[in-house]
Formats: sequence, C-alpha cells, structure tokens
Amino acid sequence: MGRRNSTAHDEMNEMSPSASETCSASSYSNDRKKQTHLRCERQRREAINSGYNELKDLIPQTTTSLGCKTTNAAILFRACDFMSQLSNDVDSSEKELQQLNAKAAALEMIAAQYEQMASAVPSNGSSSIQAKMLQTLLDDCFSTFVDQVDFSSYATITRTLLTWVEGLSSNSNQFKRTVGKVVTLPFTNP
Repeated sequence: MGRRNSTAHDEMNEMSPSASETCSASSYSNDRKKQTHLRCERQRREAINSGYNELKDLIPQTTTSLGCKTTNAAILFRACDFMSQLSNDVDSSEKELQQLNAKAAALEMIAAQYEQMASAVPSNGSSSIQAKMLQTLLDDCFSTFVDQVDFSSYATITRTLLTWVEGLSSNSNQFKRTVGKVVTLPFTNP
C-alpha cells in the first residue's frame, strides 16, 4: 500500500507539470513582495532621516551639541525649545508693538491739540509773543512728557500721566525754568 501511495503521488506530479511552476512562481512572488517591502521601508527611513537633518539645520546650534553626534531625540528637544523661544519672542514683540501704538496714539492726540491751539491764535503782533510763550511752555512740557509717561498700557498711561501733571507743579525745578523762559520771552528780541 505504501508503494501505491508514492506511485500515486509521482503520477500526480507527472500529470501536473505546472505544480513545480506554481511552487517557483509562489517563491518568486514572495521574493518580490519582500523586496518591495524592504525598498519601501528603506525609503521611509531615508525620508525620516532627511526630515531630521532638515530640522537640525533649521534650529540654532547650541554649544553643548558642537562636535557631538546629535540624536534624533535631542533634535526634537532642541526644536521644541527653539519653537518655545520663538513664541516668547513673538509675544514680547506684540507687547512692544502695543506699547508703541499707545505711545503713537498719545503723541498724535497731543500734536492735534497743539495744532488746534496754534491755529486758534490770532496773527497780530501781541499774540505772536503769546504764541511763542505758549510754544515754549508746550515744548518744554512735551519733552518731560515723553521722558516720564509710560505707554505700556492704558492703566500705566493714566497713572504716570497723573504723576507727570503733579510734577509740573510750582515745586518742580523744570517747571520753574519753563515759567522763567515764558515770563522773560516778551522782553527778549523777537
């Protein structure tokens, strides 16, 4: 009976010549799938490494990383730190921009008031002395205004503006000098 089974198996192999072809085609298909998988995996690794290298080039070099092989984890940590620093820089720049905008708005208001006051002055001879007196007073006050009023926010503008106004009182040496200029102005040569 054993002989009969082996003979039947031999006959099956002889009857189907494509059995060996199927076996070799199957191994060829497996080899091809394996090669495709290896190629895709290699391309994926190369893409990741390329991305890390690009990221490494974008972030600033630190003194601790000079001359050492940088790991991918270190690159990611440095990138996070750098992004956090950039975010803080943007926040501080926005705050500075707000302060500058508040200062510009306050200066524009002062300039508009100054122009309005200057245009309201009549142009006869005695009023030109008055205009010069007013101009001297405003110019001196404006110089101390710029130095003493903080434009970082509306609350600080209000607080420092009140302090500035109080500083212009008669106890202030700057105010005394300005008033001295204004009082002697009519007696100076025009």
